[in-house]
Amino acid sequence: MEKEVQEYLDRVHESDFAMLSEVDRICKKYGIQYYLHGGTMLGAVRHQDFIPWDDDVDILFLRKDYERFLEAFEKEADTRFKLLRFERYPQFFDFITKIADMDLTYEGTTFGAEDFYENRYSHPTLDLFVFDKEADAHKWQLTRMKLLYALAMGHRPYVDYGKFKGIMKLAAFVLAAIGRVVPFKSIANSYMKLQTLGGIASLGDDYRTLFISNEQPDPRYWGLDFDAEHLVNGPDTALIRGKEFPIPKLHDKWLKKTYGDYMALPPEDKRVPMHVNIIKE
Repeated sequence: MEKEVQEYLDRVHESDFAMLSEVDRICKKYGIQYYLHGGTMLGAVRHQDFIPWDDDVDILFLRKDYERFLEAFEKEADTRFKLLRFERYPQFFDFITKIADMDLTYEGTTFGAEDFYENRYSHPTLDLFVFDKEADAHKWQLTRMKLLYALAMGHRPYVDYGKFKGIMKLAAFVLAAIGRVVPFKSIANSYMKLQTLGGIASLGDDYRTLFISNEQPDPRYWGLDFDAEHLVNGPDTALIRGKEFPIPKLHDKWLKKTYGDYMALPPEDKRVPMHVNIIKE
């Protein structure tokens, strides 16, 4: 990795660690359970740090803890960190609530359109993912959520149809056009109702299967579900920069399901930041 890129990623990782530590502080104060997720959990397990080329943070809550966290964060958090609740804005980025570190601003991002989003996402971000119970007709639940995602894409500056295949790509083209005339907040409210169609998930409930209900329609993650046994026996921990953070108890099984041979490094051409190009001094 080039020295200039690594120097900027070092600054991003400092920001990531500050956001994650603030989340951890608030969760401990209020007794809220969360878990490292995605590349952040992978980095903690494989590198005992952030993945060297990763540039954001992913964490995961059960729905009830997520809702408690939003309330606590807005009361407790350092003003340096801004909560970006997707349903509060007229533009669509994704259905993921994020925390942004306003102390660091990117000059350019891989998705572009910073002006369209009023620079909300031009900062290091921490993504809040949510576990919900699967509804009885889960495949139909997922299909409806994907159709709403396509409607929401009408509220983007441009549309990436590569996330859809076959008939869903045609449906996405038509629905994005329709979605432009439907207020995004109405679409978001419908999406959130579908997320909890199977009920509100919390520790100690009698359920078996959970799904991450605010993922993007990406082939690796969309519709991915997990047995509740991953969570019911309490969290394990992993290190980032010498500090312990919670991860699911059955993280080996979890990571294998998501990444396959997760201890193997990807090819060098894949070891690049996903969101950011350069940093503004």
